[in-house]
Amino acid sequence: MSFCSFIATNYEMPEVDKTKAKYITVKEAIELEIKPHELVPWEKMDLNAQILFFENEDDLNELVIKKDAYYDVSGYTSYPFIYELNFIYSELRAKQLLEYLKENIRKGQILELWRVWIGHDDNEINIPYIRCNHEELSLNHLVQMYNWNHEKYKEQYCIVLER
Repeated sequence: MSFCSFIATNYEMPEVDKTKAKYITVKEAIELEIKPHELVPWEKMDLNAQILFFENEDDLNELVIKKDAYYDVSGYTSYPFIYELNFIYSELRAKQLLEYLKENIRKGQILELWRVWIGHDDNEINIPYIRCNHEELSLNHLVQMYNWNHEKYKEQYCIVLER
């Protein structure tokens, strides 16, 4: 089984990438005194080759919302526009997601926010959900959905958001 979180709607939404990733050259990495991976020393690489660089490991866990999903989620929703969410829970990231949802829900539209386990036989029919207006959506809803240490955490959940 695999975890998947996604937004489903009937209109296009902007993508988000808050990972703080940047591309630098091998030459720049050497100048910054970044330690190379033991299997690929800098000397074996082209000095102009681009590498993906993160200041620290935690930067890998920032909020990313990208169009389409790695998994087929068509059994969960009938909406044509799917946006996969990737992040490790923190209150800041949950606040960023809340802001994104409130800014991007269109008047007269519905947006579904899903958190599901892919590959379990009865997952598609037994997922609890709530329906709320975009003004009612709070940080607490997202904390319960993404913080596995919260007392009301639900392994699978859907928020149907209306405006």
